[in-house]
Amino acid sequence: MRAAVLRGPREMSIESVPVPQLATNEVLVEVEANGLCGSDVHCYTGERALEYPMVLGHEIAGHIVATGANVSPGRLGERVSVEPNFGCGECALCARGLERICLRKQTIGITRWGGLAEYVAVPHDYAWSIPETFALRDAATIEPTTVGVHAFSRAQAAPGATIAVIGCGGVGLLIVTIAVASGNRVVVMEPNPARRAAALEAGAVQYSEARNADEARAFFEQEGAVAIFECAGIHATTQLVLDAAPPGTRIVLVGLAMEDVTFNPLRFVRQELEIRGTLIYEHPTDYPVTIGLIASGKLTPGATASEPESLESAASLLEAMAAGKLNAKPIISPGT
Repeated sequence: MRAAVLRGPREMSIESVPVPQLATNEVLVEVEANGLCGSDVHCYTGERALEYPMVLGHEIAGHIVATGANVSPGRLGERVSVEPNFGCGECALCARGLERICLRKQTIGITRWGGLAEYVAVPHDYAWSIPETFALRDAATIEPTTVGVHAFSRAQAAPGATIAVIGCGGVGLLIVTIAVASGNRVVVMEPNPARRAAALEAGAVQYSEARNADEARAFFEQEGAVAIFECAGIHATTQLVLDAAPPGTRIVLVGLAMEDVTFNPLRFVRQELEIRGTLIYEHPTDYPVTIGLIASGKLTPGATASEPESLESAASLLEAMAAGKLNAKPIISPGT
């Protein structure tokens, strides 16, 4: 098969490599489309350590063309979305249903070869059936959408409740869309006019240009926010939400801020504030929820993706992403 093989930082070439051999519990997926994201960029540039050679790509949609010995052949031909992260199934975290933070977690496209190839091998219970009617771009963006679905669930916000989103880039905008689809009222803080406009177009009803914690707290209190999502992933906005969250608020940290922040424990105790982190998604519950939302027409995640490009375009697209030159999510279609 043809694959975009990464043999070192920024050393990617199209090569002919063997089709993956299936374990007894796996299926072989012919890749229809693979979305590219920031994680792929970090792997491509060498910012994230990998064992080389590696085939990147974890946002995968395709069709099952072969099954392992313990998988029903009735799945042949099924169109699927790949859930690319799976735990060891043996540790204490996996026993608690926390596969997503298993210390021995495997990730397609990071610890084992991924979707920038014509075929990929996947554990059968991580290949989720999707309708043939799904647009290609929607099928290719189920994985990042499920990240947003899980993040939104961490707030436990009842339908009709107001949630606030700080930072309306890709993930923040996705949470706005999911919250609106779930019947919630959404307000945002986003200094970038284009991103702010996109959030309002997606259904946010109000925005703030708060310059400090006092102004932000007044905004959250006025709007009645019960949960605040920090999606910018920078020190300033993370510190802001910790300082500005009104009593009884649930704070969900989505962004990946690297610097330490501070908070006063006494205030958090007396005001019953909560901080929750969110990483990827919960198996096996989150993927079916996402697929159902898309099937219902409430979500069209591929709307912000570009038209699929060939496998030969992968390296140049990753370079463009690294340079911040792309606005739309790139999609690779290996058969193109």
